[in-house]
Amino acid sequence: MSDDQIRLLRERGERLRQAAQSIGITHAAKAAGVPYTTLRDYMNGSEMKLSAVASLARACGVSLDWLAFGVGAGLDADGESSAPVRGGHQVVIPWLSPQPDEGLRVGKSWLEAALPRDPAMLRLVSVSGDAMAPTLQEGDLVIVDTSARSVQGGAIFALRVEGDILLRRLERRLGGGIRALADNDRYPPQELQTAEAAGLDVVGEVVWSGGLPRG
Repeated sequence: MSDDQIRLLRERGERLRQAAQSIGITHAAKAAGVPYTTLRDYMNGSEMKLSAVASLARACGVSLDWLAFGVGAGLDADGESSAPVRGGHQVVIPWLSPQPDEGLRVGKSWLEAALPRDPAMLRLVSVSGDAMAPTLQEGDLVIVDTSARSVQGGAIFALRVEGDILLRRLERRLGGGIRALADNDRYPPQELQTAEAAGLDVVGEVVWSGGLPRG
C-alpha cells in the first residue's frame, strides 16, 4: 500500500471517529450493524468496504460523500452537521431507484481511470439478497452502466422485474433465448425462451463493485 493510500485511510478513519463520537461510538457501531472492534479498526485507518462506509454514514447522520472522500456535508466544530461543500473535481453517480441521499460522489480522475464511460449513464444500486453471493454481498454497492444493455459474455446485469431491481448474470443461449444465472448455487438458472427474453427489462450492465473509489 502506498503512502498516499495510507494517508487517505487515516484521514477517513479520523472523519469516522468524529462522526461516531458525535452520537457515541457504541451506539454508532450498533446502529450501523458493525462490530465495535471492527469500528475501532476502521477509525484507526483500516480499509473499509463501501457498504460499511454507507451504513456508518447513515447511522451517524453524515453524508457518504463526506465520510468517504471528505467532500460534502460533514461536522462542524460543535459536532453538528455542516453545510455541504461542493468540489469541482467530483462526479455524482445517482441512485437507480430513489433514495434519501443524492448518490455517490467520486473523483473525476478515479472515474476516468477506472470507468471510462459516460458518467451521465451511470447509476448506483445497493445489492439486496444473497442471490449473487459470494461475488456480491447484501448491502454492497455496484455501479450500473445504463447504456450497456447488450447481453454477452456472462456479465452481471441489473434487471427490472415487477418494479424491483435484480442482479443476474445473463448468457445468450444457442438457438435464441437467454439464461439468467445467480452466483449462489441455491438459486437455479432461469431459462428464457426467445419471446420471454425479448420482454426482459435489462437496465444495464454492472461495471463496478467492491472497494472504495478513490477521489
